[in-house]
Amino acid sequence: MKNVAVELGGRSILNDIDLRFAPGEIVAIRGHSGSGLSVLLKTAAGLLAPTSGGVFYDGHDYGALGERETVLLQTRTGFMFQDAALWANMSLAANLDLPLQAKFPQEGTAARRQRVAVALDDFGISLDLNKRPVDLSLGEQKFLSFLRAALPEPEAILLDDPLAGMDDRSAEILLKHLTVMKTRGAAVVLGSHGSDAAIDLADRLVVLDQGRILVARTGMETR
Repeated sequence: MKNVAVELGGRSILNDIDLRFAPGEIVAIRGHSGSGLSVLLKTAAGLLAPTSGGVFYDGHDYGALGERETVLLQTRTGFMFQDAALWANMSLAANLDLPLQAKFPQEGTAARRQRVAVALDDFGISLDLNKRPVDLSLGEQKFLSFLRAALPEPEAILLDDPLAGMDDRSAEILLKHLTVMKTRGAAVVLGSHGSDAAIDLADRLVVLDQGRILVARTGMETR
């Protein structure tokens, strides 16, 4: 992110954001509600266009890409929304299948279902995939949102307040898997509205306030 500013509804949300997220690194961004944290993450992921400045992924400028090129680039990343953002009228299986259809258009339904089954086994969890999001608790919905973002192993994953409302066991599984993703070379970006285990996991801490970066420290400096 280079000199990024974002305005929404005539209001300035982000100002002069300069950030780089590297492969094999976990970065925590902490900001209170209203700080612009969610907007920053969505802009970094190419889901929102900056008003000025540029967002680059692997040398590609999101602002210079067409719709098809943008979608293809985003299949290399994963995004976990703060409110889970699951499709209420779809089964859990269908929710998990949507990103796989985009990432593996050449695969059939059976192959994609096998990917989901392997992932659930790796996580050590059991889910009735015929259920709908309304049948799950908020914590379970958020964990499913994480699973969707992590399928398959993305080059970069951005998570908006992932531990909020999540039960201890699910949080432990999520954090453990993020560490594994880091060792495999993924760039991991964690947004948090408070102090939690996600921040403790980070190699680098960024503090955001009123749309501006106040602090950027290495993990060792935060301890």
